[in-house]
Amino acid sequence: MMQDDLQQQYLASLTDKVAELKLLVRDFQQGDKLTEPKLRMMAHSLHGSGATFGYQQISNVASEAEHAERGELVAKTNALIDLLGQVITLFAPAPANVQDILIIDDDSDFAGCIIAGFAALGGKYRIFHAPTATKGQEYLVKQRFALIMLDLVMPDRDGRDLLREIKNDFDIPTPVYVLSGIVKDLIRVECMALGADKFINKPVDVDALVGTLDKMLQKAVKRELSLVPIGNEVKSGGKQADPLVKVSVSGMTIMIAEDDAMQANLIRQRLMKEGMTVDVAVNGEEVLANLHAKPYSLFILDVNMPKADGFEVLQRIRKDTITMHTPVIMLTAMGSENDIIKAYDYGANDYILKPFSAIQLVARVKSLLKKTK
Repeated sequence: MMQDDLQQQYLASLTDKVAELKLLVRDFQQGDKLTEPKLRMMAHSLHGSGATFGYQQISNVASEAEHAERGELVAKTNALIDLLGQVITLFAPAPANVQDILIIDDDSDFAGCIIAGFAALGGKYRIFHAPTATKGQEYLVKQRFALIMLDLVMPDRDGRDLLREIKNDFDIPTPVYVLSGIVKDLIRVECMALGADKFINKPVDVDALVGTLDKMLQKAVKRELSLVPIGNEVKSGGKQADPLVKVSVSGMTIMIAEDDAMQANLIRQRLMKEGMTVDVAVNGEEVLANLHAKPYSLFILDVNMPKADGFEVLQRIRKDTITMHTPVIMLTAMGSENDIIKAYDYGANDYILKPFSAIQLVARVKSLLKKTK
């Protein structure tokens, strides 16, 4: 308890230190030579105290400012000022009756509109913006939020995987609202099964959304946010047992279309461990030439391939009377939401973002093959 009190005192002192550093930087830029040793002394002090109170990054950045070349002193000090501001905002306790909201979304314009909308409500909320899933995880392990708004396609991870971690691995009780430009019932239902509280299609009326969220968070109006059509929510408490664990795929035949030999071999080896037969094609034309060579149970297509890309192959598969109902998973680069939307429009059943884990790959394959049994 005493350590917690000391840490809070340290956090409270940072606001004055930021103000003093800003004044010293201003005076230094105006040519006051006496301010340089003062700047370095303050950086030295922060270097020593940061790690002591559990903030190693403060010590690291302060050390860089303390030992910076004269021409880099302002830039290094400003970096320290920015970091201190982040620490103050993130770790200082919220004022009474103020709720924290986390937005995990790489669309800075959209996040900015949400932040502005909540700011107009008079200081009832503090908004934290994470432009990547990794940054969102950093926030989540450090504090609790009244609401998490999660984009489905992030530049570094699949939003579904982060949602699974929030609701199942971390068991965080905070409501999670998934936002996505992918308008597909399959994805919507999957997110609800993973524990999402609401699924919101982009684009969205920000003012109306913020207003409704405000009512929900203030508990003035309960269950008013009906953004999901009736029938798309998962019943029985929202969570379901993982349907992938006991699915047997032994004996099924898969076609992989991937021109990267190492990537293709990784997928092939992992699926073979599950008892599947796996054929590999190095380009789109090879897939089409062997479309009927075997009764394939599933196709995995890379979006970017030579001699007919994944979209062309997907369209041909869907037009073929023999393969038109065969499940197709598309492999695409991180953050390629337009590719994902296009893939669904052409008839894909699911997508996997590169790079991906073997566990994630098998889970996606099993999920689709289970539905074909």
